Formats: sequence, structure tokens, C-alpha cells
Amino acid sequence: MQKNRFKILFGTISVLFFVIFCKLFYIQMIQGGKYSGISNKKRIRTVDIDTLRGTIYDRNGSVLAVDKHSFELTVMYEKLFDTHSCFKQNILPRVSEVKNPALNRGLCKECHIDKATWVEKVAGLLDIPYIDVFNKATEIVKNVENIKHAVEKRNERKIRIKEETVPHSIASNVPWEKVAKFEVEMLNLPGIQIETNPVRLYPQGDMSSHIIGYVGKMGEKEMQNYNFKKKWFDSLKNSDESESEFFTQKAVSMDALIGKNGIEKIYNSRLMGIPGERFEEVTLDTMRADKLILERPSIPGNNIFLTIDTRIQGIAEKALGKRKGSVIVMDPRNGEIIAMASFPRYNLNTLNRDFAALSKNRLKPFLNRPIQSVLPPGSTFKIITAIAALEENKIDENTHFPCYGSLKVGNIRFRCNIGNGHGLLNIEEAMQYSCNVFFFQTAIILGGTLLKKWAENFGLGDTTDVGLIYEKKGNFPESRSISQTINLSIGQGAMLVTPIQIARMIATIANGGWYTKPHILQKISDYKGNILVNNKYELTEKINISEKNMNIIKSSLRKVVTDGTAKKADLEELQVAGKTGTTQTARENENHAWFIGYAPFENPKYCFVVVVEHTEGHGGAVAGPIAREILTQIGI
Repeated sequence: MQKNRFKILFGTISVLFFVIFCKLFYIQMIQGGKYSGISNKKRIRTVDIDTLRGTIYDRNGSVLAVDKHSFELTVMYEKLFDTHSCFKQNILPRVSEVKNPALNRGLCKECHIDKATWVEKVAGLLDIPYIDVFNKATEIVKNVENIKHAVEKRNERKIRIKEETVPHSIASNVPWEKVAKFEVEMLNLPGIQIETNPVRLYPQGDMSSHIIGYVGKMGEKEMQNYNFKKKWFDSLKNSDESESEFFTQKAVSMDALIGKNGIEKIYNSRLMGIPGERFEEVTLDTMRADKLILERPSIPGNNIFLTIDTRIQGIAEKALGKRKGSVIVMDPRNGEIIAMASFPRYNLNTLNRDFAALSKNRLKPFLNRPIQSVLPPGSTFKIITAIAALEENKIDENTHFPCYGSLKVGNIRFRCNIGNGHGLLNIEEAMQYSCNVFFFQTAIILGGTLLKKWAENFGLGDTTDVGLIYEKKGNFPESRSISQTINLSIGQGAMLVTPIQIARMIATIANGGWYTKPHILQKISDYKGNILVNNKYELTEKINISEKNMNIIKSSLRKVVTDGTAKKADLEELQVAGKTGTTQTARENENHAWFIGYAPFENPKYCFVVVVEHTEGHGGAVAGPIAREILTQIGI
């Protein structure tokens, strides 16, 4: 019985295998020509669907950076490689920028005529020189080969990379009239097509250029270091590791735009989004899609909202004008940067065209001066000297020192800012008139160690982590002599700070001693509007300064404006308290002019820093009017 069952089972399986064998024989041997013809004419192609990069907004929703669609002419890599090979092997004739209708006559008609004649047609339709098309093909091929070499070196084997199988852009922002011409000729241009591609647009032009930053294609170092991609998608939630890596590979290609500076670089992983994919059947003769098989939609990038107010930013930049320097306006209650102006600037929309000239500009327009200019703070530092001496009980409000125009210490004579001196002054009067001699004598009894301690309490000589890249640290040196301590007490010598550090310092005074963290990110949302990050800071750490001493400092800063070194700036009615500063430079008759402060005096809403570099004037005369123009227009 069991033997019969086995025979039946074996027989059934044998029949099934015989049927399958017959079917395979029929398909491969009898109908093989039919299917071979189909496979030789059709192919499944994978096409990446570009995603929209996230939009950057100011605090009120004004657009600072956004993606828009433009037309691009793309060519399959195989055609570009063949053309490059012909050109490299001198199969093509020498080309010039002068259009020559007979250019293709010198091509190797035996085997290469179809490999490169498309160049003539494309150049004619685009109305550009042939050499431009050849150069673009060469550039693309070299970049792809660099990527291929880096990937193969890392994997220690030959690999066919994605860039070898996809079309590449050889012309961007193609006008609609030329797009129409290409559509007519497309059947005669296999492997060439018009695609829509996102292009980054900056509606404000050069406004906030150092903050926003810019995007560009991967450079050579980035191409050879693919590891940097892995951290781009750390923010993907609810995705397993393999899925995250898959999207990473799809997102980063040779043509992908990545952040190069500013917010565009810092939040690149948030802004990039996730590309989609389209699987389509194409005819090999024309490389045109005949049928859509499957499409995976793209996911736009996250949107970034900054604390910047575009209106106030515009006012600050206009007030600074063509003067080399910085302006910072900040909310001392929470550390939000309302405006951060730097001059010279650059137009983000024309950066590619202007880059060479900007790089050679001796004024260094790429320098983000509020966070990268390291300068002596001058008399603005006297605020720290005064607080240190008061808190360490070295002086009080009744302490008086005489000023006769200079002070001799050892063999060195240190001079005041007024030749005849200020007479007998207390701390408020010394601050009001910015008397150097008073602070020289204060520094002698205070000492360099305590001075450094209080400078560090306010964060001077250290980065603020404002949220922008390449922030400079500055320097607060150890004082090794009385002479060095004297120089440091008035913000001279080897001390170097950035404007953003001084903004943090004056904000701490304005809010009554609460340590402030300057920041420029307000929130992050996804493309549907869901809030992913809400960057609200609360003041939680207070510097240990007595209320009495804080009131002395505040009162003296108010007197600077009403009757002191900033009186001519005409800021009294705006209820401003502040401090002027002037530091000498290596160049004769050139100073760095500072004016810092806050307003309104009783309940500060804004604190500000204005510094003009390499100017002939002084703090109150040069920087003071800029502050007045800004505060008058923004409203206090």
C-alpha cells in the first residue's frame, strides 16, 4: 500500500517536471526569437524623482530660501562617456568657440559618428558653442570617475555605481522657447531629454547672506568621503537601519545640492528631504519611456524657521551701509537673534557667477563678521572691569581715583583719552566719561587673575554656540605683568573677542545678570506643518552679581548716553543705556569703533552691538549714529 502511494507521488512530480520542461523548451527554443527581440528593444529604467529642499523662513514667515522648478537638459552617462573618450583620443577635430556647421565632417564615421554628433545638434538648439558641451561632458565624466574610484577603493573591488546608469544635466535653466524646440527634435536625440529640476532661490538677494548660507554640488573631497552621508538621515524616525541607508544612497548623488555654508549647511540633513523613484519601461532606440511600472513619491525636506526678523535685518543692513563691520540686535530676555548684519555681503542668487571676484576681494566678503571678526573690545570691556572690582570688594560706589591725563607705572606711562585728565571720579563717572586712568588704578588693585575670572564668567574668549558654523573663539590671555593687566582692563592688548560675545555680555547686563545663550533657530517643521523642534530657551543660570552692584553698572551705562561719551549720538529720548569703545589698530589713524547697549532702559526689549572696523572715527561718533538709526526705525 505504501509502495503504491510512493509510486503515485513520484509519478505526479515527474509529470509536473515534464510539463515545466516542455514550457521552458517552447519559450526558449520555439518562441526565443520573439522574446529576444522584445528584450533587445525594451529595458526597465529606474529614474530618481527629485525632492524639494525645505524652505527657510524668518520668524514671521517671510521666505529666505526656497526651491523652484526649472528645466534641465540631461544626457545619459553612456553618451557622455563615449563623447569624452572620442575627444580624449583626438578622434574629434579641434573645436573652437566659433560655430562651425561642418564640425562633424571630421568625425570618425566608421564607428564614432553616432557617439558624438549629438553635440552639434544640442549646441545648435541651445545656441551655445560646441566646446561648452564638450567641456561639460568632460567635467561630468571626471567627477563620476572620481566617485567610482573612491567607492572601488573603499570596497576593494570593481563596482558599477549609480552615477554610471543615470542621466546627467548638461544645461540648467533652459528657457521655455528652447524647451519647445527640444521637444520637437527629441525623437532624433536618443538618450537626451528635458527634465524639471529644483533650483534654490533666495528672494531677499544679499540680505542675511552670511546667515542663510548657500548650496552647491559635492566637491572632490566630499565625493571621496561618502561616510558623511550617513549622518544626514539620523533624523529619520521609525525607520530601520537598512531603509535609512537605502534612502541615503538615493539622496546623495553627484548632482545633489548640499549645504555649503550657513543654515543651509548646518541643517542640511533636515532640509534635503528624501527623493522618490520611478520605474519605467523604455524603448532602447529612442530611450523614451513607453510605460510607467511603479512610482515611489518623494518627500520634501523640513522647513527651518529662524529668529531673524527680515524687517529689522533690512534696517540694520541699511544703517550699516558700506562700512566694514557688524550689527547684532538680540532679545536679552531669551537670547533670540533678531538681526545680524555683516558688510561686505554677497548676493546668494548670483554667487556662482560672482564667486571668483568675491574670493579675491581684499575686504573678505565671505567673512561672517559678527561671529568671525576677532577684535579688541576697547572700552566696552570696562563693564567687566567695573563688575569684577565691585564684586570682589576692591572698590565701591564711593571709591574715587584722580585722573591727571596719565598714570606712570614703573617706566611706562599709560595715557587717558583726554590729555588734561578728568579730575577726581567715582565708578559711575569713570564709566560715563570712559576714563582710562580710573580703570588703570582699579586694575592694579584687582589683579589679572580676578579680571580673567570675571571675563570668563561672561563668556568672553569662548564661542557662544549661536548655531552658525565657523564661529571664532577669540582669546583672553593670562596676565603676566601689571602692565598687561592695565592694558586688558580697558580692552586693549592681546585680548580678542567677537561681536556676538559682546552681545551676550551686554544682554546679561540688560536682563539683570541672567546668563544668555544667543541662538538663531526658532523651530523646525515638516512639509505638512507639524512642529518637529521648538527651540525655546529660558534663562536658567544667573551670574552671582549683587543687585546693588548691577544697579551701579546700569546707572553708569545710562549716564554714558545722557551726559557721557555717547551724548552726541542723541539717544537719550530712546531710553538707551550703553557703552562706547575705540580700539587702535596697526594702521595709523584707523580704529575699531564700538557702541553697545540696550533699550528701553527700564524694561529692555533689545540689546545691540555695533562695530565698524578700520575707521578714522571713534565709537560714539561712528557707531552711535548707526545704533540711533536702527532703534528709531524698529520702534522701542
